[in-house]
Amino acid sequence: MDCVLSYKAGTAIICITPDEPLWLAGYASRTAPARGKISELYAGALALEDQTGQRFVIVSLDIIAITPTIATSVAEAVCGRHGLSRGQLLLVATHTHYGPEFRSDKRVFFNIPAEYGAKLPAVAKKLAAAMTQVIDQALERLEPVRLFTRKARASFAHNRRRHGVVGGKPSAENAFDHDVPVLDCIDASGQRKAIVFGYACHNTTIPSGDLRYCADWAGFAKERLQQANAGATALFIPGAGADQDPEPSGSVDLSRQYGQEIALSVQEVLDAPGIEIAGQIRAEMEEVSLELQPITQDGLRKMLESDDLPQRVKAGFLLEALEGGEGLITSYPAPVQVVRFGNELLLVALSGEPVVDWAQKLKCELSQHRFNGSSPLIWVAGYCNDMFGYVPTRRVQAEGGYEGGRASLWSWIPAPFTEDVEDRITAAVRRLVERVSR
Repeated sequence: MDCVLSYKAGTAIICITPDEPLWLAGYASRTAPARGKISELYAGALALEDQTGQRFVIVSLDIIAITPTIATSVAEAVCGRHGLSRGQLLLVATHTHYGPEFRSDKRVFFNIPAEYGAKLPAVAKKLAAAMTQVIDQALERLEPVRLFTRKARASFAHNRRRHGVVGGKPSAENAFDHDVPVLDCIDASGQRKAIVFGYACHNTTIPSGDLRYCADWAGFAKERLQQANAGATALFIPGAGADQDPEPSGSVDLSRQYGQEIALSVQEVLDAPGIEIAGQIRAEMEEVSLELQPITQDGLRKMLESDDLPQRVKAGFLLEALEGGEGLITSYPAPVQVVRFGNELLLVALSGEPVVDWAQKLKCELSQHRFNGSSPLIWVAGYCNDMFGYVPTRRVQAEGGYEGGRASLWSWIPAPFTEDVEDRITAAVRRLVERVSR
């Protein structure tokens, strides 16, 4: 191949499907543990190195969330050994609702039986070990490649805060993001080595009562892409899809159908000329302090009298903590990460579950940004580095509802965020974009 291979890349993938019936994450309504599997769950990694020796590693797992405990454990295990900063690691959960639960606070909020609740810490340790393993393996397998960025489209995600699909047609009020950003690398022989793709949509196609392990449509998409590109490792990064669901949903057949739709769309752009990435990879990260709405013991006692069961459970949880001498946090440190791939791609990796407004807002604002006169493709991701709950915009907060604040009833975090959450995260993104632009 008559070309310059300016980068190095290494990949690794391992199966993380539990070999026992653990409690599943994602739905508080479940009353029994997993029963078999529909598809395997995986941990995958792509390690990149630019011409200057700067490295960046993407790790994606078929689980509900990345937690601070897991992220810290992985970073402590690999950063020193490989000379990486924390900002050079992007840790991603595909947010499947059919993987094992491992978050200890869900014992209370999901009413997990003691037998299965006792297993949660061990599950978390296994997941951290799997992430460490794929990072080590990917960095050991670096070889020369070319990097490309592309953009595809998919159409099955619709905003669940609006009417969604009515009679097979999207409502005029349905605000959505259908972009499918793609990053891929090709080795010296012309073979595709890795495919990273994103889409803003929940992995919730299968009924909650189907208690089988599965990576949902994102897993089926990865499987098809790997079949079509022999030797390639496919990784999925969710977009800002906190309020976007697959519609219609409710069956494994639909899950497979959506996986096929994504895979075919990605494959179509892979088979066409892409935008080749040149230049350095620069990654920056910071933690943004998001303030929480104030709460009082009197307010919690009133919640205990509510007719709303989730409010009573949350109030009891917080009052027990207070009576046990624990203080309640008043703010939360949310990671925000920005990665520049040459002049051609800018990745904004938000933590938590960001609503689709974030994709629309940041892509609009950053579309005006230039790197050495070039306009990069803007990729807005969510569920990265920490998944602590929903991240609304001011509009969603004002409208209220599940994403606007009610979702906090199923979390250890004491209260919803204050109305300046949008301002704080926006300012952080701007600072980080400026830092990678220098």
